[in-house]
Amino acid sequence: MPKHILGIACGTQQLTCVQITGTAKAYSVTAAVHQPFPQHPDPQEQAALQRQTLQELVETHHLRSDTICTTLPAHKAVLRNLVLPFKDPRRIRPTIKYAMEEHMPFEPDDVVADFQILPSQNGRQTRALVAAVPQQVVADHLSLFQAVGLEPTVVDLDVFALANATRLGCETLGANTVLIDLNPERMLLTILSQDMPVFARSLVQGLSASETFLTTSIDRLSKQLQHTLYACENTLQQSYEPDVVLLSGEGGTHLGELAAALEKDLGLPVRVWQITSESYKVGKVSLPPDEQARYAVAFGAAIQGVHRPAIGLNLRRERFELRRDIEELRGHLVGLGIMLVCVAGLGLFSLYLNTSYKRQRYEQLQQETAQVFNDTLPGARMVQPVVQVREKMRELDNRLRAFGGVTGAQLSGLQILREVSARIPSSIMVDIDTLTTTTDTTELSGITTSYDDVVKLKATLEASPFFPSVKINTTKTEVDNKVSFKLTLTTVKTLDTTP
Repeated sequence: MPKHILGIACGTQQLTCVQITGTAKAYSVTAAVHQPFPQHPDPQEQAALQRQTLQELVETHHLRSDTICTTLPAHKAVLRNLVLPFKDPRRIRPTIKYAMEEHMPFEPDDVVADFQILPSQNGRQTRALVAAVPQQVVADHLSLFQAVGLEPTVVDLDVFALANATRLGCETLGANTVLIDLNPERMLLTILSQDMPVFARSLVQGLSASETFLTTSIDRLSKQLQHTLYACENTLQQSYEPDVVLLSGEGGTHLGELAAALEKDLGLPVRVWQITSESYKVGKVSLPPDEQARYAVAFGAAIQGVHRPAIGLNLRRERFELRRDIEELRGHLVGLGIMLVCVAGLGLFSLYLNTSYKRQRYEQLQQETAQVFNDTLPGARMVQPVVQVREKMRELDNRLRAFGGVTGAQLSGLQILREVSARIPSSIMVDIDTLTTTTDTTELSGITTSYDDVVKLKATLEASPFFPSVKINTTKTEVDNKVSFKLTLTTVKTLDTTP
């Protein structure tokens, strides 16, 4: 069944929404909206204006969803690559906040933390990309959506949504891919290794992809990328050589010019992010290729609800976890389980009663059958009572028919013999040897002077209403040139005595 997934990239100055409808095998974009957030010096007034903008956005574009995935700006979180002494995620989660204590200016009890496990060759340790976000930031983020009737299921960071947009929305690009997303408020850098984000940064200083920027800031962007690669290599303790750089964010057609200039400066392939997955189908909302890059982060958030192999975080934990829904679901499941047990018990009880009644009825039928058998065949041994009684009834019926039946309407042996005698023409010399009568047929054999006499005899007997058909079975010429024959006469079952 198709799903409706709403991905929302929520920044401090703008909001980007992408709605996806479909499944992992085939999906389409059914809504794509980019809306600036109003700014106001008063925080409360600004929050009210943002809620109003979001409400108008939902109503105007008829955004509906089964699952809502939102993102927080990564610069509001503390991101670190940590090596943890545990392999079991159930042991990592209770201690992850305290492992981040020396890396953040917050108390562990004041943050929400989550992690993404990274590939590691050490079997005793775990490498993880860990994020810690102040609880107040998560609370403000959720209250913005809850005020307009939206309940986010997943709250991720934009750097991980950008990684999913590439992993699940683009064709295979290479083992090592660098993702850069630009907008006026920040610049995201996510480094992928074997399709897994191993390092991420969010720089609050935004870069604008305008023509002025192309001539003045290429060098600055190139240096930021080089510094990020150095930091990644120092963190991973291994060299990292990018295969391709992907650009996304605002800028439209200028992103292509920026990619060409950056490729010339870096000496690396630089491409503009586009949706190239075979699962993507163009729907009612057509995203032109030069406009898709603006929605990369929101698309990556939405695609998490469609694809199981999506990676990333979910900051809806601890006091923000959807516990009420889980408890309600658990209560429904318990109630359903009790009902199923009751239904199963009633079914077993009904089966027991039905079986008991059938057993009693079967014993009663056996007794009645034995009584009828003994009355019908006294002294006989009962082996197969139905077959034995039927045989006896058939035998008695055959005997009765041979003597004219119960009503006298059936043909008797004497009637058949009289009819045969009366039908033999006086011109034919016939010596009857045998005449065998059964219920439905009569076998007649004898000797006559020629084969023509046999044919005449057959025709004469067929003229009788007693014999619907007469068949010549055998004829044979004897020593004295006489012909012996054998006829089979089909007799009628009843004799119509109506005048």
